[in-house]
Amino acid sequence: MGRVVTNGISLSRAREASLGVLPGSPVWYQLEPNNPSNFGTTTSRVTRSPISKSRARRKGTITDLDSGVEFEADLTLYHLRLMAEEFCFAHASGADVFVPTAVASGSYTVPAVTAGQSGRLLYGASAAKSLLYARGYAIDGNNGLKVLGAAVATSATAITVSGVVAETIGATQFVELAVCGVRGASADLKIDSSGNLTSIVLDFTTLGLVKGQMIFIGGVDVAHQFFNAANYGFARVAQIAAHKLTLEKRDGAFVTDDGTDTGSGGTGLLIDILFGSFVRNVAVDHADYAELSTQFEIASPNLLSGPATGYEYAIGNFANQLTIAVPLTDKATITAAYVGTNTTAPSGTRATNAANAKVGVEESAFGTSSDIARLTLQDVDEQGLTTDFKGVTITLKNNAAGEKVLAVLGPRYMNVGLFEVDIETTMLFSNADVPAAIRANDTTGFQIGLQNDDGGAFIDLPTGTLDGGGREYPANQSVTIKTTFAAHQENEYDFTLAFSFFPVLPALA
Repeated sequence: MGRVVTNGISLSRAREASLGVLPGSPVWYQLEPNNPSNFGTTTSRVTRSPISKSRARRKGTITDLDSGVEFEADLTLYHLRLMAEEFCFAHASGADVFVPTAVASGSYTVPAVTAGQSGRLLYGASAAKSLLYARGYAIDGNNGLKVLGAAVATSATAITVSGVVAETIGATQFVELAVCGVRGASADLKIDSSGNLTSIVLDFTTLGLVKGQMIFIGGVDVAHQFFNAANYGFARVAQIAAHKLTLEKRDGAFVTDDGTDTGSGGTGLLIDILFGSFVRNVAVDHADYAELSTQFEIASPNLLSGPATGYEYAIGNFANQLTIAVPLTDKATITAAYVGTNTTAPSGTRATNAANAKVGVEESAFGTSSDIARLTLQDVDEQGLTTDFKGVTITLKNNAAGEKVLAVLGPRYMNVGLFEVDIETTMLFSNADVPAAIRANDTTGFQIGLQNDDGGAFIDLPTGTLDGGGREYPANQSVTIKTTFAAHQENEYDFTLAFSFFPVLPALA
């Protein structure tokens, strides 16, 4: 038995099948914490203090137990994607993500494709084709942007693309094949006079898009973008019809474009629309609602005799609070806090598959000066109130708590409370509309888009109200205003907060 050194520990996590119970073959993922500030149980006890000539306490009794996990980590796409569903208590929708078991010559081997997935994988020789993004493979050519090469039937186990070669997937290798968009047929995609995306043939309802999801108009190269450069960038899907996507919250004012290389009847262009999975909070009776629980493993080398590594498992954890900090001239970080039912005593026995925890590949941190694609406080009518921020902190709370009953030490059940999202920010005092909106209790919206070489994530709070408004007057600097943004749900959207993920984005997004 020796001394446990911080740099020697490792922290991993797996999704439980039910509260406190792992599935038969759990998938573990390694985390990269900067500071695991809490792991394990805290017990309470009461002592006996009888009247006695000895004037001494007697041995006490354990009466309560609380368990939890809390850690700080850099904000990476890997971390955010792992946690988004459990903090929103909802399954992801939007584009599908496949986990291949192997790569063959010309195809990825995947678990049997469902009917729904088959319907969202589009292929036609002269029609729209699904775009896919592969990552995590040891052979470079098996990674990157791919175009679906053949139709995929229900129950199929192969997804055909060109240019990939056979590869065996290692036990700890994190690989995926994510639908990342669609490439329209020649001159099929257009921008109408209202700045909306239309089609002649492509049925937008087959893409799996969700109202409120962010998309990116235009591909990673000029050949798959609209001729008019104004029709390029992020936009939010307001309505979905078979041949029309009504857009809002665009990067700029889109203009009429007929989808040709001249804008007036030239050669038809193959336009790419980029998107990915979509996670948002939903009502408890929604089909996507799920009370997801997580199990954590912490490995402590030299803890046991030998010396040997000791393994502890925090079980039955509900995601309680997530804080996303975006400070000035730094990297963005997250602090994740979970509450659980119990934590096991250190042991040399390891959980199934824990030794094969996947090592994430989307591990680049988001810089707060170079990797923010959009940061804006807006009126609901898209008029920008400000884009000049000195710092932003976003806090998600689920108000989760354990429920305790007699004859059980610690919580037997976990309950989830009201979903709350609040933002604290300091902005330059550059727009008189900000204090006016605070005073009038106006409804506003907040968006932050993050992008690096791993892809992107868009955090969208469509509606909320501002509070605070205190000013600071630092010498020789801009006047600043401090405010808080309390997000709320309105009838226009069925969520308070949403994450739109992008497996790939253009370098200039």
